[in-house]
Formats: sequence, C-alpha cells, structure tokens
Amino acid sequence: MSDCFRAKPIFISILSVSLLSASGCTHIDAQPHLREAATLSSRVTGDADPQQAWSLPVDGESPAWDGVAPLTAEAAVAVALQSDPQLRAELALICAATADMVHASLPPNPTISFGVGSAIDNMTGAPAMVQGMQVLSWLWTNPWRVQAAEARLQKAIFSAAERCVSHLNHTRELVATVAAGQETLMLNRQHAQLAHRTAELVREQVNVGELPLLDLGRARLDAEQAQAAAIASDYALLEAKLELLHAMGRAETGVQWVITSPVIPDWPVPTREIDLLDLATTERLDVAAAAQDVIAAMSAAGLARTEQIPELSVMLTWQRNSSDRRALVPGAAVTLPIFHDGTAATMAASAQLEAARMTLLATQENAVLEVRNLYSEMLNARAQINSLQEVQLEAAVLNQERTLAAWQAGEIDLTTLLDTQRRRIAVEQALVTQELALARAMCALRTAVGGSFEPAANTINSAKLKSSDRETDS
Repeated sequence: MSDCFRAKPIFISILSVSLLSASGCTHIDAQPHLREAATLSSRVTGDADPQQAWSLPVDGESPAWDGVAPLTAEAAVAVALQSDPQLRAELALICAATADMVHASLPPNPTISFGVGSAIDNMTGAPAMVQGMQVLSWLWTNPWRVQAAEARLQKAIFSAAERCVSHLNHTRELVATVAAGQETLMLNRQHAQLAHRTAELVREQVNVGELPLLDLGRARLDAEQAQAAAIASDYALLEAKLELLHAMGRAETGVQWVITSPVIPDWPVPTREIDLLDLATTERLDVAAAAQDVIAAMSAAGLARTEQIPELSVMLTWQRNSSDRRALVPGAAVTLPIFHDGTAATMAASAQLEAARMTLLATQENAVLEVRNLYSEMLNARAQINSLQEVQLEAAVLNQERTLAAWQAGEIDLTTLLDTQRRRIAVEQALVTQELALARAMCALRTAVGGSFEPAANTINSAKLKSSDRETDS
C-alpha cells in the first residue's frame, strides 16, 4: 500500500500536466463574426438593422409590417431580412466555422497509459507503469490548419452576406413586379371600361340605324377581350403577390394589400461602366469568398508539405519493476516519412490550389460579364422608356382622342377607332413593361456590383482582400 502512495504523486503530476495542456481555455464566441456578416449585409438592408432582425424569430411576427397595411419596398426588405430560412442557415454555418477554427487551434489530446503486473514465478513484487505522451508535430502543422480554418470562416461570413444581398435585391425585384402588376391591372380595367363605353355608343347608333349590326358585334367582342385581359392581369397580380410573400417568409399572409413604392427604385446608379466594374472586382462577396478558397487551398498545400517532416511525440514514463526499483524515464517517438513521404499529398494539394485559383479567375470574369450585360440591359430599358414617354404615349393619346371625335362625326369607320384604342393601350402597357425591365436590371446590377452602387456602403475589409491578393499571386 505504501508503494501505491509513493507512486501517486508522480501519477497525479503526469495526469495534471496532460489534462491542463489538453483542456486549455476553449472559448467559442461567434458574435464578432456574426457582427461582421451584419456589417457586410448592411449595404443592402437600408434602414433595417441586420443584427436586430436576426435576433427575432425567423417565423415570428415582424415589426416592419403587419400583413394588412400598404407595403413599401423598405418594409418588404425588412421582413425578408428577418424571415429567410436559408440566410439563417448561412449564419448557423458561421457559428460552425467559428467552432472549427477554435478546434483547429488546439493541440492534440495527450495519451495516458498505465499498467500493473503480477509475478508469475512465485516471487514477490509487482511491476507497474504510468506513461504520458504528447504529439509535438502539431507545432509545425497547426499554423496551416488554423489558416485554413480562418479562411473557411471568412468564406462563411462572405457567403452569408452574399445570400443577404442577393435575397433582398430579389425581394426588391418582386416588389417592382407587384407594382407593375398593379399598374397593368389598372390600365386593363381602364381599357375594358373604354371598350364597353364604345360598345354602348355603337349600340345606340345601331338602334337608330346609323351603323350596321355587324359593327355592334365587333364592338362587343373587343369589349369582352378587354375584360378578359383585365381578368388575366388580376390573376397575374395575385401570383406576383404570392411570390413576394414567399420571398418575405409570409406565404400564408393574405393578399388584400397594395404596394405603394414605385416600380423603378430610386438608386444612384453610376453613369460610367468603369465605375461599376471597379465595384464588381473589389466588392463582390462571391469573389471574396472564392479568394478565401484559394487561401484555404494554399494552407492545405502547406500542410501537405509537412508530411515530409518526421512526426515527433515525447513521453514521460514512471515505472517500477518487480524488484521494487522505481524510475522516471523521458522518451520520444519518431515516425519516419519513408513510404508515405508526402509526394502524392503535395501533388494533390497543388492541383487543388490551381483549381481554386482558376475558379477565382472564372468568378471574376463572370462578374465582369454579368455587370456589362446588365448595364446594357439597363441602358436599353431607359432608352425605351424615354421613347415611350416622350414620343409614343403622347402621340397615341392624341391620336385616340382625334379618332374618337372623327368617328362620332362619321368621318371614319369603327375599325379605325378600335385599332386606335388598342394602339394606345399597347403603348401604355409597353411603358409598364419597360419600367419593370429597368427595375429588374437595376436590382440584378446592384447584386452584381456587390450590393450597393455607393462605394462607401460596400464594406469588405480591404486589408483582408489585399492579403488575399498577395497570397493568390504568390
């Protein structure tokens, strides 16, 4: 029993050192990284606070809108910011990446071995052994693991902000779709009323014998077609509202509300293409995320090269032999890279690094192409709107008024009058269509340049991006 008490201090010392080195002070706090994601997302949230929105239940009521009051674009964005499950999933991945980074920074757990023997040769004494072992190879492999984990964490932050940017701009696009649907429905109803009034005028003239009965049939057919177009636009508006509610996370909300925001967003879009390209190449979050993939691949390549270094472990052993002699024996274990010398791992990691670099390059080139195409679409929509507003609409209205007067005076036939009315409604509908096309191009372009047309609002950490550029070029 005294031997056991004499061995106990040594055993406790080994065990205590091992447990302290293993446990350390593991503190996982994802809040700073969630705040960084919120800062990056604020470029597209307007007056809504991302952190406050994310603190609310994803399926709970929103303070921004009650589901009944007239809906603005700002309120729709605020509700979508709170209620997007996929965005919450991206935020959860930030927490997971934070835990992975903390885990990567910890040393490997120590190994404790012990044993007690008994004599089988009828002699007295019992051998005993307590051994603690710690791997030291993590000293030169751990920096690569931590760097890779940090890159994955930064990518998770960029990906969450990118989801926020794309989803909220998509929500704004759907707001424009509903607003355009409201205008289209109003126009079609006005056209239907005009067609019915025309049919009544024709009926009166048929009754007094001034027009043939055939003209009344044509007028009624035109009125019914106009009514059918109004009904179709009513259902199209309903479908647009349902899609908007889905994007806002309010799929079960009623549709007895109206959009009060204009179709075209009031955003200060740069007039020069080069300014938009500068934003796309420096502030796009998917480009920044792809740059983090390159850093992670570089870290994996560095980790693969460490396989060429022998693995080292140190140990400290307390032992007692059957003659009751005690000893404290330090030692080490070395694994030589003879068969698995890291050649294959280094080659595979280099190939993965090259693939990551090419993916980054492709992402940058796609960003440039996307911005240039969307900028062209935006300019085309603006030119069409200017033509419709300044020339075609005024001419169509004036022509329709003159044609109606001429028909009432008996100078032209009904066919000319109906054709003139159709031309006016076609111009008015084309104007709404081009306004929606412009709004969609602006929303998509806003996403393509990183979330905002104002450089000051795009808040990617320039130091991190410059670091990524240096490491990518190396």
